[in-house]
Amino acid sequence: GIIFLFAAIGFYGYSFWAPLVVKSLTGSSDVNVGIILGAISAATIILMALNSAHSDRTDERPWHVAVPLLVMAAGFFGCALLSEPKLAVLSLALIPIGHCAGYGPFWSMPSRFLTGAPAAAGIALVVTIANVGGFIGPTIIGAMKDRFGTDGPAFMLLGGCAIVAALLAMTLGRAAVLRRTQPSNLN
Repeated sequence: GIIFLFAAIGFYGYSFWAPLVVKSLTGSSDVNVGIILGAISAATIILMALNSAHSDRTDERPWHVAVPLLVMAAGFFGCALLSEPKLAVLSLALIPIGHCAGYGPFWSMPSRFLTGAPAAAGIALVVTIANVGGFIGPTIIGAMKDRFGTDGPAFMLLGGCAIVAALLAMTLGRAAVLRRTQPSNLN
């Protein structure tokens, strides 16, 4: 749940503020902002499917969650640090691509060590915890933009959240793999 919380903080921060960020970076009309964000969403869908398929083919989950989260972090850092609008928009595209590409592998991880009612309860808990990120992320961007007059510091913080999520995915994913491969002590 904590992995998804940190990822959701960044993603919801992006989701709520992306139209304004794209408009301020490009000076585009509302229609063109919608087209840009639609193209980003189309790329996200394609890369989400490719990452999930590769994860299934290799039967590997932690890296297929962590690497996309690092891509998400790179997107936030690029938005914060790049002054060229086209490069900043490309960096912005990495945020949903990185976040969503890890969905399939992420949601398959709990079923590797939970079944039945505990799995349902575990998934509900993960979603509940992540929904807190839906409040925190947009609030962080708004508060920090008011404080600093720019999105940069908020994007740096949200990029840090994505890195924390990636590290947790690797740590907890590795623990789940070790747990699954250890022989049981049934005597």
